[in-house]
Amino acid sequence: MASKPEKRVASSVFITLAPPRRDEALVEEVRRAACEARPGCPRESPAPMKAPGAGSAGRLCSWTPPGRAAAPVPAVPHQLSSGDVCAFCHKTVSPRELAVEAMKRQYHAQCFTCRICRRQLAGQSFYQKDGRPLCEPCYQDTLEKCGRCGEVVREHIIRALGQAFHPTCFTCVTCARCIGDESFALDSQNEVYCLDDFYRKFAPVCSICENPIIPRDGKDAFKIECMGRNFHENCYRCEDCRILLSVEPTDQGCYPLNNRLFCKPCHVKRSAAGCC
Repeated sequence: MASKPEKRVASSVFITLAPPRRDEALVEEVRRAACEARPGCPRESPAPMKAPGAGSAGRLCSWTPPGRAAAPVPAVPHQLSSGDVCAFCHKTVSPRELAVEAMKRQYHAQCFTCRICRRQLAGQSFYQKDGRPLCEPCYQDTLEKCGRCGEVVREHIIRALGQAFHPTCFTCVTCARCIGDESFALDSQNEVYCLDDFYRKFAPVCSICENPIIPRDGKDAFKIECMGRNFHENCYRCEDCRILLSVEPTDQGCYPLNNRLFCKPCHVKRSAAGCC
């Protein structure tokens, strides 16, 4: 008499695109914000010029080459325009005072300073950040540091894992290839892998076709586990009739015999014949 067929229910495990978790890096460009202050002082003009509708005379400011302090230039008093107010201290800029034109505003020369270290910026190159003038050292201190090498990221930024990286620092731990804005995977130690190397190292292998069980064409994949072995969905078949086996407890479920996969009808036939 044939023995009662043994019913074995397989487990189905969902495999995401980059198990155990995946992330994407974003590439950004750090824009240089260097500007140049325009120091100068009123110049004497042959005749005051009247701006249309302004009702007052304007004044000219001389350019000073970068890195050189502006020298005072004598000027004759003339009527101030309503816009001659220092954007920092909000006090009137006298026609005889050295003035700086920067960021489309007027400043007293002594008021136009780095907003962090208070270094004088008249006649100097400076950086504008959030509407504030900064000297170069202070501006560099505001830039993000690379999560790997710790150096300032000055040009392109890779944002991933809540950090910023140089493109050349955000690489696969196995092949050292720059990942850029591609998808990547992390192992249990948070080491970064390109997807190809991650799958080669960690993807389960189907015991039938001996190929890794990985997503294809952007679609996720299922791994079926049965008898301590892994299978592709399409490889999980009865070894006799080749019907796809179900992971549900039905007649088309897996009824193993001597560590081989069979559906219930084929299992019964094999058992009745007393052979495998």
